Amino acid sequence: MKIFLIGLPGSGKTTIGNALAKEIKFNYLDLDKILERNEGRLIEEIWATDGEPYFRVLEKANLKNQIPNQGNYVIACGGGIVLDIENKKYMDGLKIFLDTDINTLKTRLKSEEDKRPLMKTVSVEILHDVRYPLYKDFSDIIVTNNYDVNTTIKVIINYLKAVYGKDFNN
Repeated sequence: MKIFLIGLPGSGKTTIGNALAKEIKFNYLDLDKILERNEGRLIEEIWATDGEPYFRVLEKANLKNQIPNQGNYVIACGGGIVLDIENKKYMDGLKIFLDTDINTLKTRLKSEEDKRPLMKTVSVEILHDVRYPLYKDFSDIIVTNNYDVNTTIKVIINYLKAVYGKDFNN
């Protein structure tokens, strides 16, 4: 089983993904980290040198080719994965939109502004307005993530138990 986490920058995809994978004993993958490893450079460098269009090509290639066919995985996707509708067909599994309010996003992103290339040129409000409908379209479920990590994970696990009928804590 694969669980894909999508959402805006700062929505908690990496934090929730890591913690959820540990809790339910799944493997964890971060697509941005895989992309950086495969390229041998940081995302900021890719954006600065080759631009966003090239980055989006790499993002799709890594989504398509780097997710194992077998096994249980929680996968944190980059925030812009929804910008290409074709990516949806490569996300074979449960897609969870971590919906986070703008004020919470701003607080979380404040300390990371210099690490996220897109956040240097676009406001959270604009990203939200453009991408929100795309996240809703891509997702199978929407989970509000304005709370602490444990609360969000509990909501996801309760959903998994209800839908898949097994205890993911054991």
